[in-house]
Amino acid sequence: MAKSPVSVTLSDDNLSWLRGRTVALKARSLSETLDTLVTRARMGGETPAAAVRSVVGTIDVAAEDPELADADRFVRTLVGGSLARRFAGRRGAGRAAAGRRRG
Repeated sequence: MAKSPVSVTLSDDNLSWLRGRTVALKARSLSETLDTLVTRARMGGETPAAAVRSVVGTIDVAAEDPELADADRFVRTLVGGSLARRFAGRRGAGRAAAGRRRG
């Protein structure tokens, strides 16, 4: 899973506790410990009910396909079209860099 850098401001007490937890758990970093804590809170139901948002009513289902029988075909068509588009990137950059390493 991709990770993104963020800036977090913590009280001194919470930062000390987090550092201690990192050492106690023999985690690789403070970031790893914080990520683990957030994941457990998110997955473990420790989130207050007011913070939970529902997706009910945010998706429109086509009247002609209420069971979503054609959804798989439709998504495959979208993905296939996306993959068929040309990627705008530099060509050969990897080969040139590899050649320089061999020297």
